[in-house]
Order: sequence, then C-alpha cells, then structure tokens
Amino acid sequence: MSSVEPFAQRVQSLRETWLERRMVKALASAHDRESQFQLLATLHQWALQAAADIQRVYGETLIVEVSPAPEAADVSPCFHVVVDRGYSVSFGLAERRRASGGSWFVDASVMGGGRGGGAIAAGPERRNGQWTRGRLEELLLSVLGAYERASVAG
Repeated sequence: MSSVEPFAQRVQSLRETWLERRMVKALASAHDRESQFQLLATLHQWALQAAADIQRVYGETLIVEVSPAPEAADVSPCFHVVVDRGYSVSFGLAERRRASGGSWFVDASVMGGGRGGGAIAAGPERRNGQWTRGRLEELLLSVLGAYERASVAG
C-alpha cells in the first residue's frame, strides 16, 4: 500500500506543474500591464518558496531575503531576492514603447558582490521562451554559485 502514495504524489505534482504552465503561458503571452503584473506576483510567490528551500539547505550560514510583494498601484512594481547582502536578483515590470502603443513585460537583473559593475539583464529573451519556475530557480542558482565562488576565493 505504501507504493500507492508516492505515485499519487507524483501524479499530483505533474498535474500542478501543467496547471501552473498553462496559467503562466496565458499571463506571459498577454502584454497588458495587468497580466504582466499578475506574472510578476506569481514570480514573487515562487521566489518566496525558493528562498525557503535555500534557507532549509543553508540554515543560519546564509541570509536570503525576499522583499515584500509588489503592489499593483506602484508606478514601477518590483521585488528583490538578496543573498548574503551582496548578491541579488531583481524582478520588475517595464514598458516598451512602440508606435502602436505600450507593451508590458517582466524583466530581471542580477547583481553580484563586488564586481564593480552594475546590474546584468537576466531575461528571458523573447525568442528563448517565457518565465517559468525553472527559469527563476536557475537565476537564483546562478547567484548562489557566485556566492559560493566568492566564498572559496576570498
């Protein structure tokens, strides 16, 4: 009987993943401000979950903070995930002006401790797909990798 539960969990996980993909695809394909804000809010929820996972693994040895959820009324809604006070990923709502009107999208940038440079754009590029939980997690893993490399070097 114990083998039934793990399979049921996998089925549930599969279903939730596809429901999530469909929901995000609908939001990402619409470029109005409200849809893109909902996508940003979804990314914030995923970031909270990912930060909790990072904290479970690293424990007290690493500080991971996620700024409060963006507000729809904000002129430039955004949030940040900060790792060890020196590494961060910022997500925000931006508008591209076109002759036919504005097109909204979620952009991201990464800043890493002490490189002396500014923020680096972190996609996703339009040709390479849309925001997914996996893309957000990959960005956070890249920031963790930079943190670990700096820890070894310094």
